[in-house]
Amino acid sequence: MKSNTIRALLLITSFFTIAVTGNAQQNVDSSAHHNLAVKWSPLGLAFGKLTLGGEYSIKKKQSITFYAGIPVGIQRNFNLDNNTADVKSNTGSVMAGYRFYLGKSSMKGFYFEPYLKYMHNKLEGTLNYNDDNPPSIYKSSNEFSSFGIGGQLGFQVLIAKRIVLDFFVVGPEANTVKENGSFTDVTNNIPWTPADAAEAEDDIKDAINDIPIIGEKTEVKADQASKTVFISYKGFLPGVRTGFSIGFRF
Repeated sequence: MKSNTIRALLLITSFFTIAVTGNAQQNVDSSAHHNLAVKWSPLGLAFGKLTLGGEYSIKKKQSITFYAGIPVGIQRNFNLDNNTADVKSNTGSVMAGYRFYLGKSSMKGFYFEPYLKYMHNKLEGTLNYNDDNPPSIYKSSNEFSSFGIGGQLGFQVLIAKRIVLDFFVVGPEANTVKENGSFTDVTNNIPWTPADAAEAEDDIKDAINDIPIIGEKTEVKADQASKTVFISYKGFLPGVRTGFSIGFRF
C-alpha cells in the first residue's frame, strides 16, 4: 500500500513540476495583477477531509491547480436494505490539474481542466446485519485507494477581482482502485461452525452485491477460525468529480 501511495504522489508531483518548468520561459500573464488564488472546498468535510487548494496563472488563459485533502475524520451512518453501519471515515487525497479558460479573461469564466488524482480512504466501525434472527453484529474495517485521470468542465467567478467562486460542474474520470476489508463477528463468543462461516459469507455478499460496478466483482472469503469475512477488489472504477470551492485571489 505504501509503495502504491509513493508512486502516485511521485507521478502527480512530476505532472505539477513539468507544468511549471515547461512554462518557466513563457510569458506569465502580465495583464493580471493577481496571479495566485488559494481555495477551500467545503464538501470535502462530508468525506472526512479538509480540502485546501491553489491556482496559479502561468499564461493569460492557462493556469495550474493543486488540491490536498487532509484527513480529519467523520462519523457516518449507512442503511443498506435495513442493514445498518456506523463507521468513522478518514480520507486523504492529492490532485493536480492544468486549466484552460475558454473565454477571453484570466482565471475567470468557463474552463476545461485535465487532472490527475490520488485518494486513500479508511473506514472503521460496526455493521448490523438485521436479516439474521437475532441480528448479527460485525466489527468492520475497510481500506480503499485509487489513482485516476479525469477531465473537468467548470466555471469560475471573480467578485471584486479578489473573491473566487469555483464550480466543478462535471468531471468524468477513470480510476484504478484497490480495496481490502474485513468483517469480524462480535455478536457473541460462540465459535463458528462451517455452516456459520458459509452463512456469514453469504450475508456479506448479499450486503455488497448492490454496490454499483464493483459489488458482484468483489471477492468474498470467510475464515472460520477468526470468525471473519474478508473482501477484496482490484480493478477499474469510473467516477465523477463535482462540487465547488471558495477562495481569495492575491
